[in-house]
Amino acid sequence: MKHEYLKIVPQNIIVTFSDIHVSPLSGESITVHLERSSERGVDIAEYILPACVLKKCMGFNEDEEYVLRQFVKNNSPLIWEIAREDGDIIADVV
Repeated sequence: MKHEYLKIVPQNIIVTFSDIHVSPLSGESITVHLERSSERGVDIAEYILPACVLKKCMGFNEDEEYVLRQFVKNNSPLIWEIAREDGDIIADVV
């Protein structure tokens, strides 16, 4: 992940996101990555914008994942804005 977005306190969840990826089949997308340290190692969740599709989730329970999904949805406009201003657009090869 290229862009560090913020840290959710007190859960100590670090939120980062990728540059914008462009695919001829699916258009533009950004991967949002959330992680926190745990006794088992690291808990992670990844969402693909713009649809906010859960790509990967390990260590977060169902209620936590719901809250994280809402957080990503609510912050999606700002994440897109930052990615467009500070990031690169990467063309994915099919």
